[in-house]
Amino acid sequence: MDRSIPGGDLIGRWSLSFADIDFVNSKPALTRLGLAAQLKFFASLGFFAIDPGSIPTDGLSYLAEQLGVEAGEIAGYDFSSRTARRHCAEILIHLGYHRMKRVDRAQLTEWIAGELCPGGQSINAMLEHVFLWCRDRRIYGPSRKELERVVRSQRQDYLDTWLIGASDRLSSDAVALLEASLADPDSSTGFNRMKGDAGQATLDNILDVTEKLAFIQRLDLPHDLLTATGKPWVDQIVRRVAGEKASEMRRHAPARQLGLYAIYLMSREAQLTDAMIDLLIETVHKIGTRSKRKVVGDIAKDIERVYGKERLLVEIASASINEPSGRICDVIFPIAGKAKLAAIVKESHAKGALDRRIYKVMRGSWANHYRRMLPSLLSVLEFRSNNAVWRPVLAALDWIRSKVDGGCRFVPLQDVPIDEVIPARWRSSVIDDDGRVNRISYELCVLT
Repeated sequence: MDRSIPGGDLIGRWSLSFADIDFVNSKPALTRLGLAAQLKFFASLGFFAIDPGSIPTDGLSYLAEQLGVEAGEIAGYDFSSRTARRHCAEILIHLGYHRMKRVDRAQLTEWIAGELCPGGQSINAMLEHVFLWCRDRRIYGPSRKELERVVRSQRQDYLDTWLIGASDRLSSDAVALLEASLADPDSSTGFNRMKGDAGQATLDNILDVTEKLAFIQRLDLPHDLLTATGKPWVDQIVRRVAGEKASEMRRHAPARQLGLYAIYLMSREAQLTDAMIDLLIETVHKIGTRSKRKVVGDIAKDIERVYGKERLLVEIASASINEPSGRICDVIFPIAGKAKLAAIVKESHAKGALDRRIYKVMRGSWANHYRRMLPSLLSVLEFRSNNAVWRPVLAALDWIRSKVDGGCRFVPLQDVPIDEVIPARWRSSVIDDDGRVNRISYELCVLT
């Protein structure tokens, strides 16, 4: 294990004092570098090295320079020999360490539970802090394995206490809903469905995600639990619950089972909210893209259908001049039939109203299909922004939310947020000739 040493720490932690040099020089020459390495390694980290590879290369070179020897001499020092073990005991005496007592162990255990466990660090990271705690108090603790058992025990106790605390804060209604979700994992809000991906941007998937979000919001979960402990704990529980089957979850003790599921759903709510926003953006974009493609495709068909219309217009003009008093069905229709003339008119109208036609198709798609998601969407999402630019849009969303259960299709203009909400090119589609706002068109415009 190669440990890098910051530049400032090399001199501060790996310099030998006069007392250290006297202590090292009292030993045979061949063992001095190994003894010095163990001395400074222990003084720095709080535990002894087990082999030469544990000693930082730059620290070893600096020690060799101070002792006037070659760094390669460390290879002749056996870290597992009786001599090395005796050196470790002498280092403890030299540094003024004492063996861990019962009161020290109690203080260490309390410190691990109160300071280390809430952070959710790994076992190895916690052990490093434990060794440093002992080092700072000149305490030589038990073996690494025994300290690891203490750390594991405290971590497990902390996790159990945390999960039981989460379970105790659930209401009776929340407990009933969670138990039902675990009992029927394949129902619409069952355990398996709650873990599923949002899927593609379809109406059914949007309604499915909104139902999941509504289920989580009905639980009224204590979200402050996520801020009171370290994120690694939350990530660990999320990974664990995501990897377990419903039958495995049901095998946990009731309090532990509910605590695990509740904490998972607290984290899952944020994921589903992000997925919901992504689906909404993609859906609105898809409505616009498909509508534009359909309109442009129709125009292309129109243009193809009246190919050679310039020649037709010349022939129609010539026939009209030759027989100015004739009937249209006798003079014009033999040259260009009614269908072809209608196609020419349609093409002409299409060229000057592309945006209007696109919006009309979008509105039809929204009104006939996607609008069903609006009540569910607004019931689970709350839009916020600190940017004043978006305040008009937020006001428009609040207005839509207030009218979502209403049946009126047209509303007076003065009752609706319009400025900086409706683009100029869509005003004629949203506001009719009588100055009324079409609510369906307005909803689509705001979401877009």
